[in-house]
Formats: sequence, C-alpha cells, structure tokens
Amino acid sequence: MPEAVRRTSKPNVIILHNENPSWPQSDKDWAMKFVEMLARGLRSEGYVAEPIKFFDSLAVLDSYDPRQWLIWNWGEEMAGEAWTEPLVTADLDRRGFAYTGASTEVLAFSNNRLDVKKRLRDSGLPTLPAQVFTTPEQAACQWTIFPAIIKGANQHASFGISGDSIAHDPDQLAKRVAYMRNEYNDNSLVEQFLDSREFQVAVWGNGKPESLPPVEFDYSVFPDMRDRLYTFEWKFDRSSRGYREIKMPCPAPTDKPQWRKCLETTALEAYKAIGLRDYGRIDMRMLGDEPQVLDVNPNPDLDDISVLYTGAKLQGLNYGQMASRILHWASARMPH
Repeated sequence: MPEAVRRTSKPNVIILHNENPSWPQSDKDWAMKFVEMLARGLRSEGYVAEPIKFFDSLAVLDSYDPRQWLIWNWGEEMAGEAWTEPLVTADLDRRGFAYTGASTEVLAFSNNRLDVKKRLRDSGLPTLPAQVFTTPEQAACQWTIFPAIIKGANQHASFGISGDSIAHDPDQLAKRVAYMRNEYNDNSLVEQFLDSREFQVAVWGNGKPESLPPVEFDYSVFPDMRDRLYTFEWKFDRSSRGYREIKMPCPAPTDKPQWRKCLETTALEAYKAIGLRDYGRIDMRMLGDEPQVLDVNPNPDLDDISVLYTGAKLQGLNYGQMASRILHWASARMPH
C-alpha cells in the first residue's frame, strides 16, 4: 500500500477478486478484463481504485485500513472451493471492512434454493412448487409434473444447467439427478419447467430500493424447448449460438405493458424478502399473466451485457456512474 493515501470526498476502493492458479490463462484474462473495466470506470468518476487478487487468504488486506478503504467485493470463492463467497465476506467482516453487495448471512442463505423459495412463498410471492431429491430412484418415483427442470439444490444461477436439465419423463429425470450427484456432489431441486417468456429484473439501492426496467430473454429463434434456456455455456461462451442469437430487449415487454409493472413490483419485493442490498437480480418466467420467481441473485454479474448495466444505461448512466451509485450505498457502512 502507498505510504500516504490520497484523501478525497470519496472512499478509496479495493477491487477484491479471486484468481485460482489452476485456471487456464484464458479464464484469468477473461476475469481481469472486467476487473480492469471496473477500475477504469471508477477512476473516471474520481475514485482511487486498486485491484487486489487473492486465492486462499485475505492476508493481502493486512496493511489496509477499513476506515480509509472500501471493498468492491468480487470474491466468489476461497481456495478454489465453489460457493464459498460467505467465507470471503466473513473474513471481511472480521477485519472490519465494508463491502459492496450482500451480507455474509444473505450469501450463505441464498446458497440453498429451497430455503429461498420457502421465504418467497412465506412473503406471498409467486414461485413454483419444488422438491429436493437425494437419489435418482426417489425422484423418479415421486415427481409427476413434466416437463421438469433439474437444478443443483445448492448451486447458483446457471451452474449445472444445460439443455439436458429439462426432463420429459421419469427416466430422463433420474438420469439428470444422477448427473448432478456425480458431477457436482449435490442434491437436485426439481420443479415444473415453464416453456414461456423469461424476464430478468435488476434491483438496486437500500432503504427504498428501485427496480430497473425488465430485460427479456427472447428465445423465439429456437424451435427446440431444450434451447429455450439460459445455460451456463450460452451465458459465458461468446462463440456459442445462444450467446450470439438470444435477443435481450429492454425495456420489456413492449407488447404487454401491464406485465412490466408486475415484473418490477415482484422483483422489488423478492429483493427485500431475501434481504439483498446495494444491487441484485431477479429471474422470472410467466405463468399466464403472473411472473414466477425462478432465482434471486445477490451480487449478480456486472459485465458489459449485464441486466443491471442494461437498465442503468436507460437511466443515462455509463459504467463508472453505475458503479459509483453502488459504492455510494456501500460506503454508508464504512467504520469511522
């Protein structure tokens, strides 16, 4: 750390991000692309922004003063172990740092898809019934609604999701439950697959959070149901057909203006029910005229095509201005 930190009216920012030495260089380069984009954006807004990477320890923060430095938290795992974001933030809590995004408690809670759905239901929010199965035999005997979608019970977003996640009969269901056990060592959450229109809504702010305009994921060019799904590959592989051909209009939907208000209201209430802060994203599909909450995402992606940035641009904000708003909310938690 520099001997004398320049004091400004804005907090100095550490962009904290994890890097696994075993990652291929292409993955490291991909991650650094967005770290550098964020650093440029923050510096353009007058922040001191210092990227710092870690693998299995936050000792890299030992010489930094939590009263002078705010953490932009892009720490997604500790020591290469998936879904260990709560370990990162628990260490930040112990060190006294304020950081962007969800709290340790919320990150830990959101790792359990069934618990999230239960809280949504208890809050009066629409989400499809689901069951968690530990074995293929159990799932094949007990689940009767098809087509069904199989997700890791303790996975985030699109991890473990592909076209094969959709099952049309008990045999396909059992096969996918076995796959989730073998590949991810995880139970499977099973729910009805809605082959309907999909929307994602970003919400940000604290106290009085705000929904940004919905983004639709338009799969109309894909005749096969298994392709009408935002898979991990299609989300991150720029050479994939889905990355190239899925349209993402915003604000949406233009043909159903009554849906937009409902989507924004449902997203806002889900954000509050799960206890997100600073920013988040709510994924939904339509059941008739009612949105069903599929997933609640703390600390969602903030790349150049992200749902949050798409909505922020409609408010006239560039990337740095969007990030500055998030920092403004997080900075209120800095120690004095």
